[in-house]
Amino acid sequence: MRVQYQGLVDPVAVETAVAQTYSLGALVNCMDRCSQSRNAHFLVAQVDGSVVGYLHFDDFGPDPELHRIYVDTNVRRSGVGALLLNELHARLPQQLHYMLLVLEGNDRAIAFYQRHGFKIEAQVNGLAY
Repeated sequence: MRVQYQGLVDPVAVETAVAQTYSLGALVNCMDRCSQSRNAHFLVAQVDGSVVGYLHFDDFGPDPELHRIYVDTNVRRSGVGALLLNELHARLPQQLHYMLLVLEGNDRAIAFYQRHGFKIEAQVNGLAY
């Protein structure tokens, strides 16, 4: 997680974000909240019993939002992210529109989403969504 933001975001802000959203406790809390809502999804990808990726989507804010797809660096570009995204779309109503924020400069993520049909609709303070 830290590597993809190197040079894009202040390292202190990255460490704070990691602690608040990617720590084990934060992930467990997120999974618990998602499991209590029929409009939220926390999907996990495993290979041989080991977690290699996950996706977090919910509509807890003003708009439905794909908050993150995380794929372990050892299996990136193997289709795990695409499988997670496809599974999410299979679970969502067909015409549902949702928000996705990607930090400008996170070119791999932007390219991934564009390969899957996403288009940049606006840029706000360096965020493309």
